[in-house]
Amino acid sequence: MKFSHREQLLLLVTGVALLGGVTYLAAQNQVKAWQAARAQEDDVRHHLELTQRLVGQQSSWDHKLAQLRNRLHTYPASKDVTAELMIRLEKLAGGSQLSLLSHEFEPESRHGDLYELSASCRWEGSLEALVHFLFDLQQDDAILDVSQLTVSPTDKKPLRGTLTVYCSYTRQAAPGATNAVSGAAGTISKGGSP
Repeated sequence: MKFSHREQLLLLVTGVALLGGVTYLAAQNQVKAWQAARAQEDDVRHHLELTQRLVGQQSSWDHKLAQLRNRLHTYPASKDVTAELMIRLEKLAGGSQLSLLSHEFEPESRHGDLYELSASCRWEGSLEALVHFLFDLQQDDAILDVSQLTVSPTDKKPLRGTLTVYCSYTRQAAPGATNAVSGAAGTISKGGSP
């Protein structure tokens, strides 16, 4: 079978178009893969720069950590800290004219050589009393932090709500312990209304 010059030209153009289309589709997938690899490279480069910057700030962070650790109270290995925390909260609340209506303690938790105790309290008082209480918590020599705070508007003048205060501290090594901080924590009692 013999093709005319026109048919040969059409066949050649069709083949070139078909080859161009297949090449375009294959190249499009390769371009997308290249763009994804480029974006991943940019993310890794950004992460590396951030990590290098943080490593460069290590001495500054170590100094800040040492300052915070110096503020932590240290308790004997078997001492129950709940009573002391409640006395501290009551003192700060009384000085701010905020009433703590009830409180409940969560069990003590340990994070390495640091310990944490949380107290959930219901409170009542004015907005000014609440602000003074929160300010006094931050100024206290212990490491106290309010993580949750709710305020419920009422028709009465005093506001009511709840707050959760976390207290961080360390413990002395138990007698005969080999590591710096060890031993069993004291039993933690659930608090109630005083």
